[in-house]
Amino acid sequence: MKVIVRPQFYLDMEEEVYWLLENAGADVARGWHDAVWRTIELLKAHPEMGRVRKDLKQPGIRSWRVQHFTRWLIFYGVRAQDLMLYRVRSGMMNLLVLKMES
Repeated sequence: MKVIVRPQFYLDMEEEVYWLLENAGADVARGWHDAVWRTIELLKAHPEMGRVRKDLKQPGIRSWRVQHFTRWLIFYGVRAQDLMLYRVRSGMMNLLVLKMES
């Protein structure tokens, strides 16, 4: 399965890493970053395991929690043989205002 990373996903990663650096330290920020990519590897192997987010405007969006950092969700879609990574955000935010770039 090919992984396609949308630009906003990278921006979210950067924002979260800087937030963790300032608020939790370098070890936690590095651990979170690594956990996101390990979770993506899991999603590549089992793309249908995330729950379909019918509460979001864009159809076909799924979410799955980042391993060991379950406060964060990866928002993704599955198209043919592609895993589309849209966002990685805290599940504590108002997800209804979350915009997904197609």
